Amino acid sequence: MKKYWMVLLVFVLAFSAQAKKIDEKVWGQLMGRGVPQWAKDAKFGIYAHWGVYSVSGAWDYAEPNWGNGYICAYQRFYHQSPKNDMRVQFEKNVGPIAEGFGYKDLAKQFKAEDFDPNYWADLIVRSGAKYAGICAIHHDGYAMWDSDIIDLCAGKLGPKRDLLGEMMGAIGDRGLKTFTSFHHARTYKHFQGITKRLKNDPAMAKADLLDPNLRNLYWYAGDEDYFADIRYKLTKEVIDKYQPDGIWFDGGGGKYGTETVLNDFFNMGDKAGKEVVVHNKGNFPEKFGVYSYENGHARPLYIDWPWEDDTPSATGWCDWPWFKAIEYKKPCDIVVRLCDLVARNGGLLLSMNPRPDGKLDQGQIDLLEGIGSWLGQNGEAIYATVPWKIFAEGNTGYLKYFQYKEDGTKSRGIQPDPKQLTHEDVRFTRNGENLYATVLGVPPSGIAVIKSLANGTSVSKSNKIKSIELLGHGAVKWKRTDDALNIQLPETLPNEWALSFKIRVDGELDKSKPDVDGSKMKLPKQT
Repeated sequence: MKKYWMVLLVFVLAFSAQAKKIDEKVWGQLMGRGVPQWAKDAKFGIYAHWGVYSVSGAWDYAEPNWGNGYICAYQRFYHQSPKNDMRVQFEKNVGPIAEGFGYKDLAKQFKAEDFDPNYWADLIVRSGAKYAGICAIHHDGYAMWDSDIIDLCAGKLGPKRDLLGEMMGAIGDRGLKTFTSFHHARTYKHFQGITKRLKNDPAMAKADLLDPNLRNLYWYAGDEDYFADIRYKLTKEVIDKYQPDGIWFDGGGGKYGTETVLNDFFNMGDKAGKEVVVHNKGNFPEKFGVYSYENGHARPLYIDWPWEDDTPSATGWCDWPWFKAIEYKKPCDIVVRLCDLVARNGGLLLSMNPRPDGKLDQGQIDLLEGIGSWLGQNGEAIYATVPWKIFAEGNTGYLKYFQYKEDGTKSRGIQPDPKQLTHEDVRFTRNGENLYATVLGVPPSGIAVIKSLANGTSVSKSNKIKSIELLGHGAVKWKRTDDALNIQLPETLPNEWALSFKIRVDGELDKSKPDVDGSKMKLPKQT
């Protein structure tokens, strides 16, 4: 018997070593995949949190952002107390949990009857975004396409439409890069605690989540190997069917064959003749893909690697799904934020909050059109730019803030807070021989004062400025002194949010990189 266990141990160790060897080999290939130029140049993208969970946003809830409690393991409506507010609302609007009603029944109410992918895509084009899509599958395990793998999908249950496919097609038809996100790597872990509790509760013996006959719906509630197999097949199905230009995973680094999925993704790109990109939410090694910081959480002040912040259109830090009391960010706030991020070598991925029927609130429409209006006027200071040697003036430190619930619970740290930025804050970018200085507000004096461009700052070998143009207006008067560059504003301004000045110098522009501490540039913290 002892000999048997020794042989088994040797086999396990050998297998583990081989698995590690395979992973290292795959990662060796993956790390050779750089970030394509289009992904560095895009700066602004849009996707959407939209699905079955959106239906509950119309209910009579007691807290905002109700749907988040259903995205993550349905924990709120499977709550052990029948008096729990979210369980009460679920049973009122769907049916009793103890009698076998569950997420499959809520999915039947997700009709997406007013979803018009062409309208969405046209709005996204007007927003100025360069890549776009929707979440392919969230923590709830519901696939937003017509899947051949599972039944818990938009093609078979609910809308009976290929929502993801329709959206990706409409976006691609308009010349934008397509993008989608996968959140299902965490689904198995999320459901382990729920299923264990349900099994231990005699009153929940008929809970549909425990019914093995519904495994093709609740594919994540069984054993881990089955989950890993289906998760891989679902992800590959999206890659093969829709050939997205960009993807990211919420979790999944080093688990459930993610490396193989990534390899499949890049191989698809090679065969399709396209350069594809992965966003790295701290679940992959350094210097891989585009770093993705959720709401700017734990982000360094400057990162010498392509990155973006991921944030919802709604005002709450975690307001990803739609709900009836939702409030939207203002275009000015997103524009100022984008200017700050791009100057620091980053970009912004904005998530839409669609209604369950597929309509978009006016606040959502106003937000996207407002951003697009500014980018249409000032986009050359954003797209395809890189930071100048001085990337920020004014408030250059952390612009972190917190949001609080009624019980005093605070959010993760969020940054940047655009309300902390004023006309005394300037952000710099460059493209070729053009230097752009964007003043984040309107100086009440009528003069934009840029101290970083005083005579003591070398802008070229001759250190001379030839001309300055206010984007959206034209040439402006200016004077450069030992204290600052002073720019006279015209009587009529092109906008009142962020004024971008295009500066041309005599000779070749100084293209030095910002002098920053590279040791402080770190991967995103998984959130």
